[in-house]
Amino acid sequence: MNRPLLIAAAILSAAPGLAVEVPVGVARVDVTPTHPVVLTGYGHRVGEFQGVDAPLWARAMAIGDDPAVIVAVDNCGVPTPVVAEVRRRVAESKAFDPSRLVVASTHTHNAPQLAGYAPLIWEGRDTPEQRQHVADYTAWLTGKIVEVATAAVRDRKPAELSWGQGRATFGGNRRLMIDGVWKGFAFQEKAPVDHSMPAMFARRDGKLVAVWANYACHCTSAGSENRVGPDWAGFAAEEIERDAPGATAVITIGCGADVGPQPTGNVGLSRRHGRALADAVAAVAKGPNVPLSAGPEVVQATIELPLASVPGREHWEKEAKREGFEGRHARRMLAQLDRDGKLPAAVPYPIAAWRFGGDLAIVFLPGEVTVDYAVRLKGEMDWTRLWINGWSNDVPGYIPSKRVLAEGGYEPDFSQIYYGWPTHYSPDVEDLLVSTVESLLGDGFRKTADTPAPDFFAVPEALLPSMRK
Repeated sequence: MNRPLLIAAAILSAAPGLAVEVPVGVARVDVTPTHPVVLTGYGHRVGEFQGVDAPLWARAMAIGDDPAVIVAVDNCGVPTPVVAEVRRRVAESKAFDPSRLVVASTHTHNAPQLAGYAPLIWEGRDTPEQRQHVADYTAWLTGKIVEVATAAVRDRKPAELSWGQGRATFGGNRRLMIDGVWKGFAFQEKAPVDHSMPAMFARRDGKLVAVWANYACHCTSAGSENRVGPDWAGFAAEEIERDAPGATAVITIGCGADVGPQPTGNVGLSRRHGRALADAVAAVAKGPNVPLSAGPEVVQATIELPLASVPGREHWEKEAKREGFEGRHARRMLAQLDRDGKLPAAVPYPIAAWRFGGDLAIVFLPGEVTVDYAVRLKGEMDWTRLWINGWSNDVPGYIPSKRVLAEGGYEPDFSQIYYGWPTHYSPDVEDLLVSTVESLLGDGFRKTADTPAPDFFAVPEALLPSMRK
């Protein structure tokens, strides 16, 4: 082990000496595919995967007497039907209250397609055999999520629980805007990011047994080769677990829908960014951190995110004559019209929050949430006690802000084709989402005159040269 790793290991094994203990359990299970299956995350990548760069995992952490459970799955997106089936099986087993379960995706773009996720990525281009392989992997993974969640609940023992916030700095906004027009993906030095990195630690007898960390950045470091791998989030978990033998590391993703790792393009960069996050976690672990004296109160609300005006049948009949994704999308819309008589005018959107007294609020948002939501929520609420996860409990698509909707481009527009929606969102989605989160958190988490200004929404000038490489 080299000197930086020795330092990280020493930090992660240091005990904060908390007096109150909370039941905490962890578990992990290998979810690397054992049979051929197509990957998801890139529309141009065809055929089933050609090799495995590193294994995929589902990692779980259960907290409290009435356990709240987070499961982080190395996958691009775990959709509602999978989460619903997991909860049904948990309820059937009576292992714990399934309403207190969150299933989060790390959003690695090098993991298998799941049935029900972003259906237009493969619809019309796959074979019956490939569809069966996707169905088989989805069913197998569903069982693994149930397994790891219940194992974490069974593993619960008293632990000293604490949390803090650090900084990770490899994410850069990727929306290339030229003269106010979206032109593609490239590092945008002056566009917003969220470099905050909240982390939670559980220790028994001074030894680290669990880490949960979060960072707002796409898991796309490895590029688009047709190979299985967990990208930076998985490598970060691996590095943390290597630094602290016996610990389990859960990594979730924040509002990073329009933020990508810089630089990017190969597995070596995935490992580099993973190590960077592990070093940031080690710095936070050194403390001082805030002790948490009980498991969380879980509050939830489901809203409907309104879509813009939905085109009629004549539009879809015209579009259906096109080739490529647009034509396949239009033919899907016509099939829905024939089956249901209408197309959806809104997207169901379940929001959850875990409140640890007044010390911490963790928010769980479905989908690929753009960074403006972090900027706004952490500006209006007390960011020093706020942690926001995206890709939680469903991935209905990108969740664009008013600004991103106005600018247009991939996230607010074309991506809706991949996800099978008939049009883009109404600008009302931002206010509705933000007001719902703020209502769930309550006035106790509002910022005050003493709340310091956030210092993590821009890339520091000193880091720009290394991120341009």
